[in-house]
Amino acid sequence: MNYTHFTMLRHGLPEQADCLLGRTNPELTAMGLAQMRSSTAALEFDLIISSPLKRCRTFAQQLADERRCRLLLDDTWLELDFGLWDGKPIAKLWQQHSSAPKQPSYSQFWHAPFLHTPPNGESSESLLKRIVTGIADLSRAYQGQHLLIISHSGVMRMLLSWLLNSQQIGNAHLSRVQLNHAATLHFNTYLDEADCLWPQLQGFNNPCSNPLSAG
Repeated sequence: MNYTHFTMLRHGLPEQADCLLGRTNPELTAMGLAQMRSSTAALEFDLIISSPLKRCRTFAQQLADERRCRLLLDDTWLELDFGLWDGKPIAKLWQQHSSAPKQPSYSQFWHAPFLHTPPNGESSESLLKRIVTGIADLSRAYQGQHLLIISHSGVMRMLLSWLLNSQQIGNAHLSRVQLNHAATLHFNTYLDEADCLWPQLQGFNNPCSNPLSAG
């Protein structure tokens, strides 16, 4: 069977939710844990793959233990590295203007993420490449299986943009879709006879009444 089924889950509400959380590593809150438990209650899957950051890994380990399911921690599913902005309050980042000629402001990055990279951080091109490579590798390794990937908002936005073939157009992967905590994204991939990967979006579930934040 050449199909692989994917569900991607954004982590629940973490501590420091008002900050830009890339590689910054706060704990998951009790509310965040409950959000993720609600989003996965009816899901069935063969394997859990998680970002190693605590806001993803904590629930991933609990779920793996409860379902007696294999868990893989994989850096592929880390959030974008925001460099010098990482861990800073988002409201303050919006107010700041870059003092260095070659460094963008947060506003410039937000409006054109493929043209601007966070200072000392990771580019959107790099994020896109590691996500697409990761999906291709998993599709070849786990054909016919249903994989649950627990990750971050930037990863999910980039993935959704890729599925819709809209990356690098404006700021689609950052702001055109509201992505709440514990949102889920469902898609399949198909490998044809020439080993070419064909992804297909299956569904998107965005839980209501939880705060929007980056990371």
